[in-house]
Amino acid sequence: MRGSNERTIYIFHTLLTILFVYSSLVGCEKLVWEDSLDSPSQLGLAVVDALNRKDIEQLDRLRVQREAYLDWIWSAFPASRPPNNFPGDFAWSNLNKKCNLGMKKWIAQFGGHNLKFVDIRFDRPAETYEGFRLLRGTVLTFQNVAGEKRELEILGSVVVKNGKYKLLSCQVPPAKAGGLLEC
Repeated sequence: MRGSNERTIYIFHTLLTILFVYSSLVGCEKLVWEDSLDSPSQLGLAVVDALNRKDIEQLDRLRVQREAYLDWIWSAFPASRPPNNFPGDFAWSNLNKKCNLGMKKWIAQFGGHNLKFVDIRFDRPAETYEGFRLLRGTVLTFQNVAGEKRELEILGSVVVKNGKYKLLSCQVPPAKAGGLLEC
């Protein structure tokens, strides 16, 4: 009887250990693509919606964030390896500053104008890296309340990972162009 109880306790402890290890691993899995979208069109629509609401925080959520950039994007780029060995933090800092400046200018120039998303396309060839693709030459087309369409190259590159889309980089928009957004 005593051997049977010891065996039961051993099995119980083994199962608990397995369950603990499994739940620890699952609990540590990170959602890299929080706020990602299912298509380029959804991404373009979300950008235009954030512009209409002057919501810079939403624009920022549509971007790849620092942790994901440093964990798996930067290491895939040739500049991260010899002979360049550019530090990831340095690359992120430059990218982030440019994006923050671009988003502020987007809001100042295009925010609150009741724009309508029309299309998004990529005019440069896509690049494939380990674990993701980079869509380049992003052109966002929207329409103002007067029905005038405008194509902008303000979004920079878009990352596609596991069929999900996020902005990687941002461009600074050109100076305000002759009344296209005026009401």
